[in-house]
Amino acid sequence: MGEAPPVTLKKLTGDLAYDNGNYLGNLSAALDGPAGAFEVQTPLSGDLQQIHLPQLQVRAGQGKIDGQLTVGFAEAVRWDAQLQVSDFDPAYWVAELPGRIAGPIRSKGQLLDGRLELTGDLDLQGRLRGRPAQLQTQVAGAGERWDVSTLSLRLGDNRIDGSGQLDQRLQGQLRIALNRLGQLWPGLQGQANGRLDLAGSLQAPQGTFTLNGQSLAFEQTRLRQLGVDATLDGNGQAKLQLRGQGIASGDSQFGNLTVNGAGNQRQQQMDLSLQGPQLQTSLALDGTLDKGDWRGRLSRVEIQAGGQDWRLQAPASLVRLASGEIDLGAHCLRSGAASLCGENQRLQPEPKIRYRLADFPLDSLSPWFPKDFAWQGTLDADVHLDLPSAGPNGRVVVDAGSGIWRVRDQDQWVDFSYDSLRLSSELRPQRIDSELSLRGPRIGELSVQAQLDPRPDNKPLSGQFRLSGLDLAIARPFVPMVERLTGQLNGSGTLSGDLLKPLVNGQLALSDGEVSGGELPTSFEDLQVRVLIAGESLQLNGGWRSGNKGQGTLDGALAWSGPLNGNLNVKGSSLPVNVEPYANLEMAPDMQVRLADDQLSVSGKVSIPRGKIVVRELPPSTVKVSDDAVIVGEDPREKQPVAISMDIDVDVGSDKLTFSGFGLNAELAGQVHIGDDLDTRGELNLNKGNFRGYGQRLTIRRARLLFAGPIDQPFLDIEAIRKVDDVVAGLRLTGSADQPRTEVFSEPAMSQEQALSYLVLGRPLSSGSEDNNMLAQAALALGVAGSSGVTGSVAESLGIQDFQLDTDGSGRSTSVVASGNLSERLSLRYGVGVFEPVNTVALRYALTRRLYLEAASGLASSLDLFYKRDF
Repeated sequence: MGEAPPVTLKKLTGDLAYDNGNYLGNLSAALDGPAGAFEVQTPLSGDLQQIHLPQLQVRAGQGKIDGQLTVGFAEAVRWDAQLQVSDFDPAYWVAELPGRIAGPIRSKGQLLDGRLELTGDLDLQGRLRGRPAQLQTQVAGAGERWDVSTLSLRLGDNRIDGSGQLDQRLQGQLRIALNRLGQLWPGLQGQANGRLDLAGSLQAPQGTFTLNGQSLAFEQTRLRQLGVDATLDGNGQAKLQLRGQGIASGDSQFGNLTVNGAGNQRQQQMDLSLQGPQLQTSLALDGTLDKGDWRGRLSRVEIQAGGQDWRLQAPASLVRLASGEIDLGAHCLRSGAASLCGENQRLQPEPKIRYRLADFPLDSLSPWFPKDFAWQGTLDADVHLDLPSAGPNGRVVVDAGSGIWRVRDQDQWVDFSYDSLRLSSELRPQRIDSELSLRGPRIGELSVQAQLDPRPDNKPLSGQFRLSGLDLAIARPFVPMVERLTGQLNGSGTLSGDLLKPLVNGQLALSDGEVSGGELPTSFEDLQVRVLIAGESLQLNGGWRSGNKGQGTLDGALAWSGPLNGNLNVKGSSLPVNVEPYANLEMAPDMQVRLADDQLSVSGKVSIPRGKIVVRELPPSTVKVSDDAVIVGEDPREKQPVAISMDIDVDVGSDKLTFSGFGLNAELAGQVHIGDDLDTRGELNLNKGNFRGYGQRLTIRRARLLFAGPIDQPFLDIEAIRKVDDVVAGLRLTGSADQPRTEVFSEPAMSQEQALSYLVLGRPLSSGSEDNNMLAQAALALGVAGSSGVTGSVAESLGIQDFQLDTDGSGRSTSVVASGNLSERLSLRYGVGVFEPVNTVALRYALTRRLYLEAASGLASSLDLFYKRDF
């Protein structure tokens, strides 16, 4: 269906009196445009030779157009228009040009026996699209004498200026300076500059035209550079050269386009070349024009893509008659054993298309397939199609015969062979019958039969489908985060409804399925799902295993007759969850997910009785990117329109859940409630733990994580102590988790120096150098913690990720250690002695998740192989 017109007539009223060839009356029209409703009113009078509108009025919001118009239609077409535009908004006609303009419009002239006589004066000024706008022109002439004394268009920083005269000789100039195309039209970008010069006479015109553009774009289509050069000499010989560099659309790069044309009124020729990263095309055509009929030939077609080199075997005739008929002669393109041949066919009107494709190698399509998918086989196709006004008539057959789909699983390829893959359609004006069939030993069988009536606007649809033993593994390359995808899909049903709103009734069953991968927090093994589809809704239920003893069930429904609505209930016990690199947990969810009226709600309870959480300490310089941040060179990210409501109770540590982070090692237990926007309320306690501070392992006396806001910003309330005789020295950690505050205290109270001595040395402060060294180490640890913001920023600028600055050793062996990751597998550690001139550098490479190779150099050099095992 076509788009609605920008202006529609809502109501037309009037009265008219007619007497002896003369008429008199009034007209009133109500119209609706992009910017809203507007009115046109006028009295009218006239006879059989002319019509006169003495008081024409257009009212649109606060703007108006007033004036008079006379049109004569006896012997010649004559007109006389005198209009005044006042504060008028063009958006009532063109939505993309909002603004206000004002000024006079005057035009008078006639057209008699093909001879035009005209005088015109236009001077409109104002603002369009928020920019100053101006349109001025003065033109006068008749027959072969014309004078365009002024032509000036301006919108913001864009201008077009020109003038021209024709009187025996032709002379004219047009200057184009479009410095900011984005000011002219929504979605348009870049700049363009050009010039047109005219000379000669009306019988032998001459001219040159140049246009250069940079960084051009319209919506998703981009052109880095454009160049156009055209000339016409006094002998009627014309030349055209067009160059487009850096053509792209979305994520697709098409390369550079070159078009060269030459000819005169009788003979023409053109060469076109497109050179891109995945497609190279070259074609040439030439022909002659005689009495409106153009007869030529397609002399060259060369296409290189996907390892294929297609070439036209012989020139093909190409004819366009003055009546509008376009015919293309028989032709054939070949690439190796593959061929694409067409018979004599009509392109316009009522096209008759005849093509046959044979032995097309499907592996040539590999650049467009996922990297873990390959297709071996050949493709044949036959198109025999007539497209008269009464409706299509013919057949289309696409046959891939037998072949192999190859799917890469880890480091090896798995083959899925098929015996038959065929799509056929029989087209008639009143009905289109289509059938898709797929059959293979591992793939299973898929068959779809559909019937379509192309005559009604809604295109009624009917048919049926059947699935038998379809192996889901063939879809694994199309789901990047999944490393293993298996299962057998069976089902059957019927098709009904309309082409754009089909209805499906039937059932699907997935058996023996598995979905797993390193990017998924858990695995779904022995997955069994049954789906019942009823028109525009479905119901599902199923279950799965995970790990040694994990089990889960799911059930729900989905409806799409209107806004998408659905619900999903998930229950499980002893489900292993792995969130790299932070957590290995065991989970028992009882969750409900609801989607209604664009509102997504998640509620229920999650129990995490046991597991291990390790939080890597990030530099304080780490900054969360704002939701409204804009990254230069990237398209703005659209916010998700679906709001999320959360009501989740989380119970942790009923058995044993260990936590390690922020220098703390303990068992975690407690309850929290997660609400909307991840607002979290509750308390987690850390028991049976110790805390590392000032180079010591301290016993935890009290440790709580208090949540009263965003889930990633808990408050810490931790006291870690060291008991020496009757003295308790400790470290108190409070404040937010991203910037905790530390404080040394003692019981009984004493000076900070003495408390620090008991905490670090286990005894009162003395004057020995060793005591000073130990206290220096503690002070150094505090200084290192305070400087991590600056050092982290410097390290990130050098390409070092997860940078950490810490202390190591004790006494005179104390050192400052800097460490970080150069890549996902390679890490660097560098230590500098504080009291002794000893430097150590070590490189560690992760061979697997548990196996490391480390080379170290210091007082001695070593090459070690480490194996890590958690118990």
